[in-house]
Amino acid sequence: MSGRPSVGAALRRSLLATALILPLAFPVARAVPPGAESTEAGRGEAPGNERSVAASGRPRYAGRPLVEALRDLRQRGLNLIYSSDLVRSEMRVEEEPRGSSLHSVLQQILGPHGLEAQIGPQGSVLIVQRGAEPILVTLESPASDHPVFGPVEIRARVASEELIESVVLLVDGEPVDVLTTPPYETVVDVGDETVDRRFEAVARGRWGGLGRALVETRSLVIEDEVDVSLKQLFVTVSRNGDPSPELGRESFTVFDNGRRQELVTFERGDVPITAVLLLDASESMRGDPLRGALDGSRAFLSHLSPLDEAMVMLFSDRTLAATGFSSERDALMAELDGVEASGGTALNDHLYAALRLLDERRGRRVVVLISDGADVLSALDIEDVAWKIRRGDALIYWLRLEAERQSFSSAWRNSEQNSAEWVGLEAAVADSGGRIVNLRSIEQIEPALDGIMRELRDQYVLGYYPTERLYDGDWRRVVVKVADGRAKVRFRDGYVDH
Repeated sequence: MSGRPSVGAALRRSLLATALILPLAFPVARAVPPGAESTEAGRGEAPGNERSVAASGRPRYAGRPLVEALRDLRQRGLNLIYSSDLVRSEMRVEEEPRGSSLHSVLQQILGPHGLEAQIGPQGSVLIVQRGAEPILVTLESPASDHPVFGPVEIRARVASEELIESVVLLVDGEPVDVLTTPPYETVVDVGDETVDRRFEAVARGRWGGLGRALVETRSLVIEDEVDVSLKQLFVTVSRNGDPSPELGRESFTVFDNGRRQELVTFERGDVPITAVLLLDASESMRGDPLRGALDGSRAFLSHLSPLDEAMVMLFSDRTLAATGFSSERDALMAELDGVEASGGTALNDHLYAALRLLDERRGRRVVVLISDGADVLSALDIEDVAWKIRRGDALIYWLRLEAERQSFSSAWRNSEQNSAEWVGLEAAVADSGGRIVNLRSIEQIEPALDGIMRELRDQYVLGYYPTERLYDGDWRRVVVKVADGRAKVRFRDGYVDH
């Protein structure tokens, strides 16, 4: 938004100024005969009130009730119309207005209260709520894409015609200072760990305007070495369906193309999560199924930590709604209000898109798919999606409503081809290191999503530098073994060496 007024708004202001300025300048100074004060008091104001008149005959308004000042302007010739809901008795004139015309005085005493004057019928002047003005916020410090640690100065610059009520400064989604007057700056100690951080400034105006700025700083890493050399495995270990007891580094053995590898990093649940919630909103999900998927998504997002981030995408045969990546649940879900289920299912196309979006993100990449059926209308086959999965590291979880496979033909494929697509999607999910959760009722969605979040938090993250890499595009098989022979281990069983 540029903030430039429209031609209509400018014309209305011009007409208002002309109507008010021409006949309504303040009177020239005149002598006040003895007893005149009581005459003025007889017009509705008690003797001895706060109404003072300068030598020029101009009243002083600062500190007086706004309604009293408007009454005075009405006596001087302005046909003012206003509501007591807008002009309340507790409002007072904040500063002495400057200017020689009633128009400028009126606008100056109204402005601090979010009010303005507009031309009304038959030459009247209406006092109305002033519309919100654009608020431009710039974060001048810290600089984006630079690592930060220790004491960090956060400095914001705010520009607007609207009076600024407050500026909230946040780090990783948490408020660290609230400022009501410039300069809008503070210093916060972010600690000695150089991790990715989000710095935000949110400015709110007195008349309802809102502006914000975001700066993301990066952790201190050598990206080329991390991306090219270090391989990370996300390993889920369970016993009888429950997370395994705490295991140490020595409990794991990793083989890459048959060769045992040395673990150089070992973590559990500490790596930030970056998730895409991919919700089927085709016609068959209309009503309770879609509401259940959205409610479950809200619960899943409520468990995000400050360093996690997620986005939500609703799809049918086209993208119905999509958010950006954020760690704030309310902000994510607010963008999805009012979306209605419709159309067919282009599952392959949107799963591929979700994987592509995760390519640009950091952390433990996850796709959570909630769908009640197979692909019908995608331009891509499941083999195209599988190709993408093998060249990334995203885990895929498929919450499958009504899990029984149905045989059907579509405009693009016959029944055998559609069955192959279903089997291919099952295999692709397994190859990613994720899993399929079969659901028999809508009520199972939220518990299933809670279970996935707990699983992600309990995962072991193993890092190693593969020996004898050839970068030839071939598949390298990975095997992970644990010392606990009764444990069940799930992981991505290989990668493309490119």
